[in-house]
Amino acid sequence: MQSRIFLFSVLALSILGILSGSIQQTAGQLFQSGIYKEEVEGELEKAIEVFEQILADFPENQAVAAKALYHIGLCYEKLGNQEARKAYQRLIDEYPGQIQEINLAKKRLANLAKSLETVPHKSTFRKIRIPTGVSWDMHLSPDGKKVSLVSDKKIWIMPLSGKLGHDFTGEPVELNTEGVEVVWSDHAWSGDGRWIAFNADVPEEELGQNEEKGTTAIHVVSSEGGKPKNIHQNFRDARTVNYRISLSPDGKTLAFSDVDLERNEQRIYTIPVDGGVPKQLVDMQAREPVFSPDGRMIAYAEDKNLGRGGGDLWVVPAQGGTPKHVAMAKNASSPIWSPKGDMIAFLDNGDKRNQIKFIPIGEDGESAGEVITLDAPEGIHGIWLLAGWSPDNKIGAIFERGGQTGLYTLPTNGGRAMQVAQGAGQPRWSPDGKRIFCVNFPSDRSGAWQGLAIGSIPAEGGSFTAVPIQSDVKIYLPYFGVGNRVSPDGKTIVFSGKTQNKLPHYLHNCIWTLPAEGGRPRQLTKASEQTTDMHPCWSPDGTAIAFVRARIPKNIIKTSTNIYMVKINGGKPTPLTTKSDNVNFGPIEWSPDGKFIAYFSHQVDTSGPGNLSIISASGDGSSQVIGKVDYPHPGIQFAWCPDSKRIAFDGPDGKVIKIISLEDRSIVDIETGLVDSNIGDRLDWSPDGERFVFVGGKGEDKEFWLMEDFLPLVKRRR
Repeated sequence: MQSRIFLFSVLALSILGILSGSIQQTAGQLFQSGIYKEEVEGELEKAIEVFEQILADFPENQAVAAKALYHIGLCYEKLGNQEARKAYQRLIDEYPGQIQEINLAKKRLANLAKSLETVPHKSTFRKIRIPTGVSWDMHLSPDGKKVSLVSDKKIWIMPLSGKLGHDFTGEPVELNTEGVEVVWSDHAWSGDGRWIAFNADVPEEELGQNEEKGTTAIHVVSSEGGKPKNIHQNFRDARTVNYRISLSPDGKTLAFSDVDLERNEQRIYTIPVDGGVPKQLVDMQAREPVFSPDGRMIAYAEDKNLGRGGGDLWVVPAQGGTPKHVAMAKNASSPIWSPKGDMIAFLDNGDKRNQIKFIPIGEDGESAGEVITLDAPEGIHGIWLLAGWSPDNKIGAIFERGGQTGLYTLPTNGGRAMQVAQGAGQPRWSPDGKRIFCVNFPSDRSGAWQGLAIGSIPAEGGSFTAVPIQSDVKIYLPYFGVGNRVSPDGKTIVFSGKTQNKLPHYLHNCIWTLPAEGGRPRQLTKASEQTTDMHPCWSPDGTAIAFVRARIPKNIIKTSTNIYMVKINGGKPTPLTTKSDNVNFGPIEWSPDGKFIAYFSHQVDTSGPGNLSIISASGDGSSQVIGKVDYPHPGIQFAWCPDSKRIAFDGPDGKVIKIISLEDRSIVDIETGLVDSNIGDRLDWSPDGERFVFVGGKGEDKEFWLMEDFLPLVKRRR
């Protein structure tokens, strides 16, 4: 095997050498590149892309094309995809002269047909209806007869099947934790079903001198309820996956991850529940540890950036030792063991989010086969969490159905909102009020835009037209804070974006301008590795741009944010605020009369209620609070009235738009008339003062499902 890998490595280097001397590859070179991705790197989907490129670029080279089509079938087989059968049949039908490949394809088809005679084509999925509503944190009990969830800072346990039938849970019963409030990020059962571990916030007054605000404590409580035992407390950054924990089968050992803020790294540990010192299990950065059913092994996800980056799936002895690489993944997550410990199911959040992956595991924790992939039911947008694997081989999972969003306009005196576009976001009126600029996924190739693109729709409604962009590098837009504002003369768009698709999406963004009719972008600011420039807006005279610059250190909790201004012809940005202004990492708005810039500010901490504030645009430093805002997060939006006397922002219930007067601080609620949708945190006021435009829609729905009858499919593909 080692000689084979060495051979392919040499072959890959040879291919790279050829490519460096010539842009155009031959069919043979492309084929060897695809083989390398398939058999050495294990990148099956990328290998399929290479083989398909051969079919598209070299249809006349039937010998290589037939081999490429055969390997497309092999790759699909390894992925557990029925497209394999189509590839083999296409080879037989379209390449009659390639006898060797045809014979191989017929054998593969015969094997597939034979296995399909006794194995169902698809696994079955069953939606479980839960009367209290689905939580983001749910788990099957070890015996598979109950399900637990966290809601209202409490743990609730209910029978998986109730009196209404096996698709309905029974009566939920609150687990007594004697007043200790439970954090929704994760909880875990011990394998014997006697204990439950959970996360809880640490009150600020109980924090030690060197502990961060946001530190959580891990408790263990009897599954029958009682006084929880505080086992360990640590800081795990802001990613939910970092809080996933595991109890050993006997409930005596806790596995968890911890973030070292000095090194900006995360590792996994175990600690005795009865007390002791945490023991680091592996040297690599890691998260989401989970005990095997016999307690001998711990599976975990490699962690390349505090839960934000990718990583493979690994297994290590629970007592420590040499970790074993068991599966490649772009971003492995949510591993669970089969009841016999001979398989691990997991998600790959860097790949297709509606698939569950399986990897066979040997007795010593090593990989015993290749990754097998099964799809979720149609209509499922993604899988949030694998909630357990029952003894009768059912897997619980939290599924997400994609939300639906669109742009709506509404008269400023209220009434019924009218939908004018689907899917678009972050709307801005053009200066003449005839079009609405927004961001969306373009249906065509719009130059160097990658993912989201800036474009516009007619103000009365219509289809999205992307603004064409010409750039030597790809331009990526963040999910919020793009800006996409048109200059007062209607000729130039300002926006926030970046040229490297680094995670997370809100880092490394710079301020750019672009002709409103399309063309080459011009970069106005430069962001360092620890800063990002977002939420740009024009001065009313069009000579300057204000924006938010956030300095995001390794400890994201200590992010500092200020408002800066830069001249349209370039130069060094100048700050308009200081630390004492408590600028929130969110939108800003220049008043139409040019006197003020409005922004959200916080008080002591960066979460919870905040203020809507204004600061003088002249740079003299004078600021004042206009009103209170329930939760000023980066996605929430506000807008000035054209007369500069009022500011509108969306209310906390998502059903009304609030308008506050700068003169007397009075607030008026404007009803939107939305029934099954809410305001989606994006808002702008039309230039004539007559209408609002905002994002409205339904968020993603959470559903709890059981996956059944999958084991024969998985075993067939091993």
